[in-house]
Amino acid sequence: MSWAIKSLTGEHKQCGRLEVNPIVTTKWLVKKLLPEIEANLDVPVETLQNVTQKMFRLQVNKRLFYKVKAVAKEIIHGSFSESYALLPRYAEMIKETNPGSYALITWHNDGGNVDPRFKACFFSFGAQVRGFLKGCRPIIGIDGAHLSGYFKGILLSALGIDGNNEIFLLAYGVVDTESQESWTYFMRNLRALFQREGCNKDDWTFISDRMRGVDLAVHENFPKATRRCCSQHLYMNCKNSGWSGDLFHKLFWIAANAYNPYVYNKAMEKITDFDPRATRYLDTCTEQWSRHQFEPEVCSIREWSMQRIGVRFDKAADMEPQDLTKHAKVELELRTAESRFCYSTPCGGGEYEVREGHVKFPVKIDSRTCGCGVWQVSGIPCKHGLRVIYNQRLDPLDFVSHFFKGVAYKLAYAEHMHPMPDPTQWPEFNLPTINPPGIKRTAGRPPKQRKRV
Repeated sequence: MSWAIKSLTGEHKQCGRLEVNPIVTTKWLVKKLLPEIEANLDVPVETLQNVTQKMFRLQVNKRLFYKVKAVAKEIIHGSFSESYALLPRYAEMIKETNPGSYALITWHNDGGNVDPRFKACFFSFGAQVRGFLKGCRPIIGIDGAHLSGYFKGILLSALGIDGNNEIFLLAYGVVDTESQESWTYFMRNLRALFQREGCNKDDWTFISDRMRGVDLAVHENFPKATRRCCSQHLYMNCKNSGWSGDLFHKLFWIAANAYNPYVYNKAMEKITDFDPRATRYLDTCTEQWSRHQFEPEVCSIREWSMQRIGVRFDKAADMEPQDLTKHAKVELELRTAESRFCYSTPCGGGEYEVREGHVKFPVKIDSRTCGCGVWQVSGIPCKHGLRVIYNQRLDPLDFVSHFFKGVAYKLAYAEHMHPMPDPTQWPEFNLPTINPPGIKRTAGRPPKQRKRV
């Protein structure tokens, strides 16, 4: 018996398309989505998921696209292991292209004939350290951030503040963990960096959170240093201890922003009424955290730094030596407007009594001090001082700290960072190839079940 097909209807009019395909692999997705990722390395995984849906009509679990991005970045930039192997040559290229820079790579041998393994590194470009020493206030912020790469680690950084109240990166480094040993390594190199530039100053002011090992590392390398505690981190510690709410939040920041002991003590009295344990905890903080305690006179990373220093380098070139920075100009205008409601009475000898409402403040124009404490700490005349300055027909620019003027800003950005060629153009420096650091086992029991995508 034989059969013959007379007609065939090939359209599926009532059949739905199955868009979930469990056999889609990471390799196939990387091949198809590599141009999208290469155009924008920070493309969200949700965007990649939508592109896959529109282009290929496939529904893929979002978790898989995190692996797709990681594999694609490794294809574009190379693996983490290859980057660690380039570090010794990278340090030499920094010193060659940016004279006066400080670049140090530390490694250790595990024994035998194996390649050495990465331990720590420290970098500071010549334009950064010389600009900081010449044009920034003598205060250094230090902090550590956890790296989220395959080999983890801690990124340590030292930051300054320029005349426009903007962050000025001084130095950075990578260590395996945040401890007294790692902070001592970082501070020892920071001191060596200053000494190489002829600066033997010991009484720097360091501000940070209450991190492990920082205090001992700072005073071991800078014996006369002053320690300040980040108020935001201190407040979060209080909040985690159970002291929260609108009332405590308001009182804490009044105490932290107090420019004189009177306002600080009043706020602390109210905090004591709120909860005496909170006052006892704040008293245990040996670092300075309220403004009235401050001394009056202080108050990819390479590409990120190069771009910002380059923009500010061009801005500084157009400034006159007596011009105020944008931050100082705005602050002076605000305080000038507030000074209209103040009244000054001359007392002789360059001293004045300024009344604001029902409160009176002593102002000494020659020493540039005011009873409110704002002028001494900020370096910009307060509203009470400005009232005296305007009544005496003086120029307020003459009473602004030089750190906020063009002369210091031009010194801070007198140099810029020089570009570097691609690693394929680096010469051979006869340096060892180092391996990445070892992977530490995380705390807790390893999962037994595979995470399915």
